[in-house]
Amino acid sequence: MTQISNNDIGKRVTIRLKDGEGFRDIVGHLKSTTTLVNRHGQLIEFEPTLIHIRREIKEVPRTATGGAPLSIRIYELEAAMAKTWRAREEELIDGWLFRADLGITKRANSALVLNQDSKFNDQIDELIDWYRNRNLNPAIILIPKLHNELDIALAERGFEITHDCFTMVKNCADSIVDFEFQVTDNPSHEWLATQGDQKLAELFTRSEAKYLSIILEGEIVAAGRVGFADGWAVLSRIWVKPDQRGKGFGRKILAALENESGGHKLALQVESKNEIAINLYESMGYTTHHIYRIREQRQQINLIQDLCC
Repeated sequence: MTQISNNDIGKRVTIRLKDGEGFRDIVGHLKSTTTLVNRHGQLIEFEPTLIHIRREIKEVPRTATGGAPLSIRIYELEAAMAKTWRAREEELIDGWLFRADLGITKRANSALVLNQDSKFNDQIDELIDWYRNRNLNPAIILIPKLHNELDIALAERGFEITHDCFTMVKNCADSIVDFEFQVTDNPSHEWLATQGDQKLAELFTRSEAKYLSIILEGEIVAAGRVGFADGWAVLSRIWVKPDQRGKGFGRKILAALENESGGHKLALQVESKNEIAINLYESMGYTTHHIYRIREQRQQINLIQDLCC
């Protein structure tokens, strides 16, 4: 038997257990000599006498595009991004993060898939009931590259594709900023008004973030938000006043957001059809990390919920 001592507590390990006639693997950070916490935050108990093999997982320095298998990086990044956009109600059920927030934005009113469990039919039923009970259209965010069978099953259950989006990333960078901009820890009334985000004010303040504005002749001409979680700086609500577009303010607000990122890895989300924004981000060094998809089973109209991000 492989022994686990108190000196091992806190280490990330993979453990193979002799379970009946076969073996079972568990992975996570040791909480005690008989428990570990997996990447979903679930506490897993195990019997030390059943340990067949135990191996410590050495942490590899993480960059925005490397350091772990892609599937693990995707789940970790999606979980981090969710922490910068917290819903009023959140419930983790078997690796799916159910979220509801009075129908305000799709990200805060959809289930985020954070595992690759192939036994998902019961979870789809639970998804439908959970959102219908809250008078919301059942919606779900998945990664087509990782969840192909689930994607097909949802289509067969009447879930339509509403958005295909790119998650783009960049390693932390020292952006050159030779212009003035304003930074606040909470969104001002003027900042919220630029995109009609007054209904998002409470959602914004549930997570650590900074709110940036570029002001020209007393008026906000560009704005953005950077939220922080798990070593990531997540950029969102990037906006340029329509009559000021094409004048370099998009590039400036992006540089300002990066300047305020605190040296964290950078991430943002953009709809796949938004070619202008994608071209800008690529020109600033961002690359596509993965594609995520939003599916929704529509039975009622909820215009506020249709706001993606």
